[in-house]
Amino acid sequence: MMPGVNEAPGRATAPARRSHMTRRLSRAAAALGALGLAAACGGADAAVPPAEFYAGETIEFVVPYEPGGGYDLYARDIAPYLAKCTKSKVRVLNEPGAGGLLATSQTAVAKPDGLRVEIVNTIGVVSAQVGRVEGLNFDLADFSWLARLSTEPNIVVVAADSRFKTFDDMLRSKEPVKFVSTGPGANDYINPPLLSKIYDFPAEVITGFSGSGEARTAILRGDADAQVMPLNTALSGIRAGLMRPVLVIGETDDKHMAGVASAAGITPRTPQQQAILRSLLDLTETSRTVAAPPHLDKGRLEYLRQAFKCALTDPGLVRSGAEQQRPVSYLSGEDTRNLVVKVLNADPAFQTVVRANS
Repeated sequence: MMPGVNEAPGRATAPARRSHMTRRLSRAAAALGALGLAAACGGADAAVPPAEFYAGETIEFVVPYEPGGGYDLYARDIAPYLAKCTKSKVRVLNEPGAGGLLATSQTAVAKPDGLRVEIVNTIGVVSAQVGRVEGLNFDLADFSWLARLSTEPNIVVVAADSRFKTFDDMLRSKEPVKFVSTGPGANDYINPPLLSKIYDFPAEVITGFSGSGEARTAILRGDADAQVMPLNTALSGIRAGLMRPVLVIGETDDKHMAGVASAAGITPRTPQQQAILRSLLDLTETSRTVAAPPHLDKGRLEYLRQAFKCALTDPGLVRSGAEQQRPVSYLSGEDTRNLVVKVLNADPAFQTVVRANS
C-alpha cells in the first residue's frame, strides 16, 4: 500500500504548499536567469592563476537552511579550514527557503567565478530532481561538484513509549504507520514512501510542520508514529531516552545503533523492491556535499576541489568533528559527481516511487 500525504491540523494543504514552493522557485529562476546567462560566458579574470585569484578574496559558503541546524554547523566548522587552505576569507551565508531548494536554484544560475559554494542536502535535491518538482531550474549533473563532506545513515525513530518496539512491528501493522515530515525536499518526506514500497507495509506522511523540532514533538505527543532523520540529528533524543531507533538506512558503527535492524540486512520480497532498496542506499551515501555553480573554470574547479580536500582532511577538523558528533567523511569532487549522476539515473522503479510522492 502506498502512503498518503496528510497535513498537520491547522496547516496549509499539501497542494497549496507545493504551489507556494513552485512560485518561489519560479520567481528566483526568473530573477536570476539573466545573470546565469551572462555568467556562463565567463570573465576576463578566469586567466588569473587560481591561487593568486583567491588570495584575499571572500568566498560565500552558502547554507540552504536557517542558522543553528546541522548543515549550518558543518559549514561553520569547515569555514576557517577552507580559509586557511585558500588564503581567502570565508563567509557563511544562510539562504533558507523551499526546503533547501531555493538556495540551490540560486547557485544554479550564480556567476561561475568560484566565489560561491553551497553545502547541499544531496538527498533532498536529488529526490526533488528525480521527482520532477515543479519550478526547479537546474540539472544537478551540471553543477561543479567539489566534495562530499559527510555521510551518515538515516534512522527511523519512534517515541520511547511507542507501540512499535521494532521495525518488524511496523511491518506487521494493519493500520498506516504515520510518519512526520517537514515537507518536499526533506529526507523525512521521501524515505517513508520508499520504505513502504520496499517492505509492503502501509504508511502515510503528515506534513505542515514549521521545522523538525515541531515534527518531533508530534511523535512525542503521540499524534504520529515515526520520523526518518540523519543519525547525528537523532542521537540527542535517543541519548535522552525520548526516542528509540528501529531501523538504520545506511551503514554505521555507532554504539547506539547496536542491535537495531538494518535496511541492508532485510531482503525485500521481489527483485523490483530489491532494486529500489539499492537505489535508496545509494541515495543515502550522497548525504552532505559541496558544489559550486555550473560552468566553473577548470583551473578554479580543480583548485577548489584540492582546497576542500585540504580542509576536510585536516586532522584538527576531523578530530573536532568527531568530538562534536559531526564526523567528516571526505569523498573527492569527481567521485562525488559520479555518485550524484548514478543516483539521478537510478532504477526506474525507484524513480517512479519518488515521482509519485513529490
